[in-house]
Amino acid sequence: MPLPARVFFYGYTWMLPGAGGSGILIAPWELPHVFSVNRSAMAPQSAATLLAQCRFLKSMEFAFSLFRRVYRQRIRAGGMARLISLAVDGVPHRAFLISAGPEPISGVLTGRQPLRPA
Repeated sequence: MPLPARVFFYGYTWMLPGAGGSGILIAPWELPHVFSVNRSAMAPQSAATLLAQCRFLKSMEFAFSLFRRVYRQRIRAGGMARLISLAVDGVPHRAFLISAGPEPISGVLTGRQPLRPA
């Protein structure tokens, strides 16, 4: 794999456990400060549900980072799905674009590489 592909693949692979793992712990802070979500304006049950879902999604992000490391020789990044989502669904919050930015680059760069036999 050429150097640019390796930089983006492994950079994104190492960013995921940090973002996912820390997001599980800092979700109550992250929602209002990064995504401008005012949980106090919600019903308590809705706020708790949102927080639980946020932590669940962060845990999935963390789990995907482990999967990506174990199967790094056999997977292709889902970067093209992000590009399609931008075209179809619109542009998400800036914080999301910054964190997900390496994914389509990694997908394009690694997608051009031939698969190695397992």
